[in-house]
Amino acid sequence: MKFAITAAVALCLATEWVVCASGTNTTGLEKIKHFVYFMQENRSFDHYYGTMAGVRGFNDPNVGMQSNGNSLYYQPYLFSSDWRNGAGYILPFQFTGNRAGCTVGGSNGWFPNHLALNGGKNDNWPTGNSPMSMGYEIRDQLPFHFALAEEFTIADMYFQSVTASTNPNRVVWMSGTNSADGYSLQDNTESPTLKWGTYPQNLTTAGVSWQVFQDNGKYNFDDDPLKWFQYWSALPDGAEKQKGLGFLGIAEFQARAANGTLPQVSYIVGATELSEHPDNCPSAGAWLQRQVVESVMNSPLWESTALIINYDESGGFYDHVVPPQAPKSEWQPVALELGIKSSPGLGPRVPFICISPYCRGGNVFTEVSDHRSTLMLLEQWIGKNSNGSVRAPAGLISPWARQTVSSLLNLFDFDNPDFSIPNLPDVATPPKDSTGKWDPTEMCEALTDPKSSPPYGKQKMPVVEKGSKRLRGYLTEGRYLVFRSGSNSLQSNGGELVVGNSTLQSPAEVFVVNNINGSFQIMNNQTKSCINVSGQVVQLGGCGTTLWNSTYTANGATYNLYESKGGQGLTISSNSVNVTKSATSFQIYSVQI
Repeated sequence: MKFAITAAVALCLATEWVVCASGTNTTGLEKIKHFVYFMQENRSFDHYYGTMAGVRGFNDPNVGMQSNGNSLYYQPYLFSSDWRNGAGYILPFQFTGNRAGCTVGGSNGWFPNHLALNGGKNDNWPTGNSPMSMGYEIRDQLPFHFALAEEFTIADMYFQSVTASTNPNRVVWMSGTNSADGYSLQDNTESPTLKWGTYPQNLTTAGVSWQVFQDNGKYNFDDDPLKWFQYWSALPDGAEKQKGLGFLGIAEFQARAANGTLPQVSYIVGATELSEHPDNCPSAGAWLQRQVVESVMNSPLWESTALIINYDESGGFYDHVVPPQAPKSEWQPVALELGIKSSPGLGPRVPFICISPYCRGGNVFTEVSDHRSTLMLLEQWIGKNSNGSVRAPAGLISPWARQTVSSLLNLFDFDNPDFSIPNLPDVATPPKDSTGKWDPTEMCEALTDPKSSPPYGKQKMPVVEKGSKRLRGYLTEGRYLVFRSGSNSLQSNGGELVVGNSTLQSPAEVFVVNNINGSFQIMNNQTKSCINVSGQVVQLGGCGTTLWNSTYTANGATYNLYESKGGQGLTISSNSVNVTKSATSFQIYSVQI
């Protein structure tokens, strides 16, 4: 199903995976004049942000359950010395010590990751991939990454497009698919060259300026996906080829940002040792991210720019959220397996942060998204011709993907920008060797400290930070929520539903939503009772009675709740909770207390 947005307001009756993709317009998108897309390498969401407060991490109230009664945090592993409910297990464990940054997880390949996902059960990571897949890092190890998320908007339901390695996912990022013209790219093979078109070609046709910024020679990681397409390989040398395959480095991007001459769309491809691809260190990638972020924030174009930092794939690292899977009509023939087809994705969640005056505030974006979402955003931004046709269409995006993933419009609150520039942590410049080549990875690997391994016999669940983040985007499961209006919130008091002063720290005001066939139960986490309607009376009671639908208004980032059968809106005053024809506008916060 697909729901349109009118005046940036949308009613979402989300099914389990269909996220109610955004419609054709949202007020204020014209305020953005420049997009910067910066893709890093090979980290899962849980690996980086599983312990962060306010996101869908290691405290998910809707975490999937296995048939043995263990949650998906307890990944089955026959060779573990730790057993629970009759099954050996490995829990997520922290990489520690001086070599944590250069510790590798599992494999990023098609086969081990499909084995880990296990037909959509997501319960085979240690055996199907590797016990090392379960490693994660924390704020002290990722200070810049965490600080950036706290100042802007992080997405916690952004998935890699293909359950496979780098190249298939970067190809989707640049074209909308990894499969066309009878060929499916499922690994890092670069021959034969790909015959279908790319989105930058459509940008040129639409008259939109763009440029790939990448370093050359000893720094290049071969991460520019345009290189793998026949069109770009065969294009004669000249200005157009220079835009896609030229070696205009990060210094050139910084110079153009400083003098206000960035193209309308910029793509940034990082150097090998700054890419965060294991065993390359997150700290080195943080330095590169800071260079890009500071260049954008200090540019005269800051007030009209949106920078999106995402990761191509999860690098063989575990993530607990079961990804949506394409229908059988979109399954692809599996390489080397004659006659067998498999779902291409979605794959595990990967990190995503929006840096813009319209993404300020330490928010969490909750809509199902993937690399195709970034193309759908550009489609919306560039707009339509006078005849109603899309000026720069991403025509290779499948119908299922368009129904399932967000166009990212609800990332932005155009009515409440914050143009101030936050103070972000300093990041040490990574070292270089005597030839001038980056070598932080080699320095990390040269240390003698042992690398981490699963702590059998001493396993415990990760500790999640305390704090909160305000939600943006359509409501989805996976968080502890506070429904707030002004300084008040919905709360439980002696088993009754009341309105009280909100601190974002009281167990009485914490709720959990459960998706039931596209609508939500709203359950108080303290009493385990749900918000029900009887006539005009709203009360807490059993959880099989009333379901709710929500609307989201992007400009203002507010939600309205409507009882699913009668359509009456949940309304609060200073001392009562009712249902009326109108509905209170709530700010929703994801909390860990």
